[in-house]
Amino acid sequence: MSKSLIIFEYYDEAVSFISHRGMDAIKDRNTCILAIQPDVQAYLKRRNILFYNTTRFFNKKSHQNILLKSVEIIEPFRRLLNIRDFLGIKEGYNNAFIFYLRHYSVLYLLWLTEIIHNAIEQLKPEKIIAMKYKYSPKDLNSILLKERILCVIVGQLAEQKGVQVQLFEGREKRLEAYIEKGKESLLEVLKKFAFQINLLLFRHKRKGRKVVLYSSKAYNLEKVINSFLKISDNILSILLSSNNVKDDFKNTLSFNRYRNMLVLLPAFSPGRIRRIFSRELINSTNRLKGFFSSNGQILGYKGVDLQRLIFSKIENGIIPFMINLYGQTYNLDKLLKRIKPDLILSQMSRGIFCNLGELSKIHNITSALISHGSHVPASNRYADMEWGEHGLGLMNTHYKYLVIQSPWALSYLRKRPSSSIPIITGPLLFTETRRDGYYKSGIKKRIIPHHYNKTIILHAGTPKFSKGIRPYVYETVDEYIENINSLIGTVERLKEVHLIVRFRPSEYLTLSDFQELLVKSSCYSIHSKGTFEDYLTIADLLVSYSSTTIEEALQNRVPVLQYDGHGKYCHIKGQILDPSLKPELDSCYYVGSEKKLSWAIRWLLENHFTSDIPDNVWERHVFNDSEKVELPSYFSGLFLNDK
Repeated sequence: MSKSLIIFEYYDEAVSFISHRGMDAIKDRNTCILAIQPDVQAYLKRRNILFYNTTRFFNKKSHQNILLKSVEIIEPFRRLLNIRDFLGIKEGYNNAFIFYLRHYSVLYLLWLTEIIHNAIEQLKPEKIIAMKYKYSPKDLNSILLKERILCVIVGQLAEQKGVQVQLFEGREKRLEAYIEKGKESLLEVLKKFAFQINLLLFRHKRKGRKVVLYSSKAYNLEKVINSFLKISDNILSILLSSNNVKDDFKNTLSFNRYRNMLVLLPAFSPGRIRRIFSRELINSTNRLKGFFSSNGQILGYKGVDLQRLIFSKIENGIIPFMINLYGQTYNLDKLLKRIKPDLILSQMSRGIFCNLGELSKIHNITSALISHGSHVPASNRYADMEWGEHGLGLMNTHYKYLVIQSPWALSYLRKRPSSSIPIITGPLLFTETRRDGYYKSGIKKRIIPHHYNKTIILHAGTPKFSKGIRPYVYETVDEYIENINSLIGTVERLKEVHLIVRFRPSEYLTLSDFQELLVKSSCYSIHSKGTFEDYLTIADLLVSYSSTTIEEALQNRVPVLQYDGHGKYCHIKGQILDPSLKPELDSCYYVGSEKKLSWAIRWLLENHFTSDIPDNVWERHVFNDSEKVELPSYFSGLFLNDK
């Protein structure tokens, strides 16, 4: 019999296949299965169905390959795009276009192509089976999470390799799509109503008070806002974005003068200027089409022509998103003219928050960006490519001031200078812990009462899902799970150690699926609730690949082991743990091989945890008190009665 390869991208595809073909077809000994997303992997594992995940077909070289190709593809877009609105906003739109194109189309397509190409090369199937979907353009009115384009890539690669293809029809959930679109339309109407009411309420709420406008509650920014409210009771804080729609409307329409305001920005704008902006977007797209029609090889990878898929995404996904962004910007401009804030604070500069930075410059409003991410100088050309893109939304922006929380961010700026004025504050958004023994003991008894007397290893990472992949400097989800499983295998042999896995559920990876994909053992526990502060407080060691948690740990004198089983990337330079070397005591360590992980953990237990660690090993991660300023004090002049 011929050897078959079945490729499932999502869980529902496997369910549909089994319902039509039965379990015997999927368990045939001449059939291999490639399961791409974690939900389908968990589903198959529960049913004892063998499969390959993506790690075998996406390695260190693959990370480098798609990163290099993405640069080649994105460069013409960045050079030829020239989107501008009637307010003079430019960079926000062009950066948003590139960001969403790169992360929600180009990198995803390259990632899929790389995996399937390598799977065909290694497994050498005679037949490939995959699910076929037919999405109409009206279903593509936003940045979708589940765009089924796998069959297009499979078809082109199979034809190129002379492999038979069999596509089975997937059921489209059109009704759900229409319901979702109806909800979005209703929400926009409500936002428009709430926005107008808010503008009317503002005069009542202000009553001569100074105004601080801030972007979001996320990443501890509200903690910073509270520090401003403490310096004066004459400050009104206004929030632009929250994640709880019910509370948003409740707080937005509150007549309580002393309740902080929350503004919901609708995407509505007058028809005439909206049409002008839309035409500009279409003209930009047509210019790009003209260029790529003469340079089609740029949008080809491994023999797959990505042009139609990329421009379908632009026309049906990104352009509607950009038009809505323009509408939000139009209303944000109205808001700024009405409230005239004294200070604007944001923890990121993407989409509307990037336009907020540009508008603050146009209206001469003092603004500051406090990046929520970890920024370090790149160690090689691949890291430099990705961190350069990363910095466009978090470091190199139009905000007048840039808050610097760590020496690593300052080192990043020396290599990639920003036009913003730097303010060194030390950690503001980073987690701060209390390290006294009594407090730690209390937290430990509450969280892990049965492992109270053990050494605690905390794993906290930031995997990037397929639709937001960041090659090289972050783990894919499968790499993330593989690295945790390796850590579990090591800890299982250490009876005096307990592993805590800090996990953030998402629609891509639920807690139950995550539990299913991890090795079963009593040596670890998974925790997704409570504050990260509590877990960092009780941690004796943090293990991570690349995450802000690394800097948070080092700021709080918690040693860090950076673990990468494939030896790709080291986020912060530290001692390399290798039995062939003679490591010295440090605050930050690195191990780049699964074979050396067990030795590395034992070395830390026998050396780092039995020694007095000198203060100087922590100094490179933190600012001295003499270097820092308090942010409310720095801007205190803005809140004096006589400004």
